[in-house]
Amino acid sequence: MIHEIAPHKLNNAFNVVDPKPNDFVIRYDGTKTLLKKTASGQDGSPTAGYAIPRVGELLALEGKSLTDFKGHYLFSIDDTAFFLDDSLAGQSGAISGDDRAVQIPAGFEYMGSRTFRSMNPVERMGGATAVHIAHWESLNRFCGRCGSATARGDHERSIVCPECGNVVYPRISPVVIVAVRNGDKLLMAHNIDNPNPRLFLISGFVEVGESLEQAVHREVLEEAGVRVKNVRYFGSQPWPFSDSLIAGFTAELDGDDTIHMQKEELSEALWVKREDIPEYETDVSISCCLIENFRRGFTLDSDA
Repeated sequence: MIHEIAPHKLNNAFNVVDPKPNDFVIRYDGTKTLLKKTASGQDGSPTAGYAIPRVGELLALEGKSLTDFKGHYLFSIDDTAFFLDDSLAGQSGAISGDDRAVQIPAGFEYMGSRTFRSMNPVERMGGATAVHIAHWESLNRFCGRCGSATARGDHERSIVCPECGNVVYPRISPVVIVAVRNGDKLLMAHNIDNPNPRLFLISGFVEVGESLEQAVHREVLEEAGVRVKNVRYFGSQPWPFSDSLIAGFTAELDGDDTIHMQKEELSEALWVKREDIPEYETDVSISCCLIENFRRGFTLDSDA
């Protein structure tokens, strides 16, 4: 899954670190990230791929030196740090808004977060996590209590209002995803907002006041119109693409297997026989791990 980057190691403790030329830099405009175009895709195909720029190369392209760098440290993977570029920021100490005033260097392009999914494990995990933080900062430029301009905390990862003292921590929304088994069939679905045409699993955000298990029951009933039993925890993963932490579960059909699909959420929902499920890559998402767990014939609570 996306967070499994061994032998590399993520160090996400709050710190103040000076940048090195080889460190990664994230320049985020509020919706997209500046990425460097590469000659070919990761699989060697002729289509263009993308990479996260390094501090030194971006400064060199702009005719600047390391002393001119404006940015703050986010975290490190091994000995390489990830910095968030503050060159789009307004006054010093304030969280920046969407400002494309900085010229885009030749060979670079602003791309959406899904682009990270095609990168190597370090840049995929690091880039998506960095944008998770950048997005949180961009949404908290002003205090939600008094409306004053905010600043980043100086001793922990937080955003602080200097006027009323309100403190905001990174947003991590809980999500559940569930592999529902009906004998040798798996409940699979396609969300209308997912550009990937493949079938995946029922999932959804946890509502206020409910447990993860209650969310599983509710989401399956809402989206597919069926009930489940024997809900079992499978595993979890960070999902920076939606500022989330996803908890994966397995479950069994309870009663009638007639699907009543929620058309506002899904374009397709059906029971798929084990032998009809194609192989899924498990290096990014827990959804694929759950599907593979079923496809390979493991028990409901086995690890993929």
